[in-house]
Amino acid sequence: MDANGSRRNEDPYLRLGVRPFINCCSVRTIHGGSLMLPEVKAAMAEASKRYVNVYELMEQAGDRLAELTGAGWGFVTCGSAAAVCLAAAGSVAGNDPEKILRLPNTEGMKNRVIIPKGQRFAYDHAIRMTGARIIEVESRAELVREFDSGLVAMVCVLGTNEHKGKLRLEEIAAEARPRRIPILVDAASEHISRPDPWLGRGANMVIYSGGKFLRGPQTTGLLLGDRDCVRAAWANASPHQGLGRPMKVSKEDIVGIVTAVEYWFGERDHKAEEKKWQDDLATIAAALKSNPAVTTKILEPHDVVRVPRLVIGWDQAKLPLTGVDLWRALLDGEPRVMVDDMDASEASIQIDPFGIQPGEAKAVGARVAEVLAQKAKATPAVQPSPSQLKLAGTWSVKIAFLNGEAAHVLTLKQDGQSLSGTHKTQFAENAVEGEVSGNRIRLHSRHPYEGTRLSYRFEGEAKEGALAGTLTLGTSGVHAGPINESQHGSAPWSATRAG
Repeated sequence: MDANGSRRNEDPYLRLGVRPFINCCSVRTIHGGSLMLPEVKAAMAEASKRYVNVYELMEQAGDRLAELTGAGWGFVTCGSAAAVCLAAAGSVAGNDPEKILRLPNTEGMKNRVIIPKGQRFAYDHAIRMTGARIIEVESRAELVREFDSGLVAMVCVLGTNEHKGKLRLEEIAAEARPRRIPILVDAASEHISRPDPWLGRGANMVIYSGGKFLRGPQTTGLLLGDRDCVRAAWANASPHQGLGRPMKVSKEDIVGIVTAVEYWFGERDHKAEEKKWQDDLATIAAALKSNPAVTTKILEPHDVVRVPRLVIGWDQAKLPLTGVDLWRALLDGEPRVMVDDMDASEASIQIDPFGIQPGEAKAVGARVAEVLAQKAKATPAVQPSPSQLKLAGTWSVKIAFLNGEAAHVLTLKQDGQSLSGTHKTQFAENAVEGEVSGNRIRLHSRHPYEGTRLSYRFEGEAKEGALAGTLTLGTSGVHAGPINESQHGSAPWSATRAG
């Protein structure tokens, strides 16, 4: 503490008992996005010193974003998921105050949102919360049939998967634009450019994250596009009264993200950034060359991905660990290193250099090399113990959530130590698989729902004919990893035989 008893010079994270890490997993929200640019922090600090009217500020910020990006208008949201929600709300309700106040009751309104098959995503809950219903289509004929129903409010396209689909954006636009049905592209995890490629190909609105590659405030997003469409979304947003009122954006955040966009299209040296990424990956790879069981290769940018990655692989016969094992070891050590758990395979991890700060690449290479060297000397993993437990049959399961209990059913088959069967929740029934070792049991089930999957990981032991333990709860989209599949915490569970 200083003379006045202040702790302002202490690391605020360590003071709270949280250990920071070197970011080798790009710009995931759960890891804090990116680090704000110095220019952004300075602008926000200045903005915090005076009062302004938020309506006036948002109007002028929207005009400035239009000038910078070439879009019809721009709107600052409290993150990309909020932009998805507000774009849907604007497409359903427009700026009609009667409709705005009725959301999410969409009775009597156009309330269908079309998403091409294969482009559902974990955040499309942001669409459904407006009261809209998501309809998947695979062909142009299906698209036209939905349009002819007169109930479609909007089309939503996931930018990262658009090139993989049978129905391309130009085809959608050819049918949607004559019918005045707006098209939204979620490009939150992409690099913004001018002119915008998505708007150029026929979309009416496009979303970018403010707190990822732009390095603006983490809690901001950008909705850009046709002036009327974007302003309709703004009519549903805070500080207006309506569905979007809880999605507040501060005056400091508005100034911060506009500053980030100005810097992106003005002073930012993109070539120098790209060179630094390559240099950092080369530094990390060089630290691993002396280990004959380890291989490295560069994944160059492709499609909408603009940042290269380093794939670190190993011979599991010589290094008995998985990618998740290495992820955990790097996170537990010093310095703490965070790699992407979703890209960890049985014998590889990936390093994304975007978040690596000057001087950190050498520390990352040394830490990865150290962990792999330790694993080479480690004793082989202990094989599961034979079990005498007979677990085949039906089990009644009780789960004690933070707010109430739930009754589930496990129907198991057993083949030695392997378990399989079904897990029935309150609303779904899907496959479950796992194993038994001694008196310990592990089971895992995933349940598709809309654009995501529920994950249940049962761990426990058998005692006196009953089962009990801890259930890990989470959800995940296409990419599953330990972080997403544990994001909802845990709950105690118990089970007794039902048959």
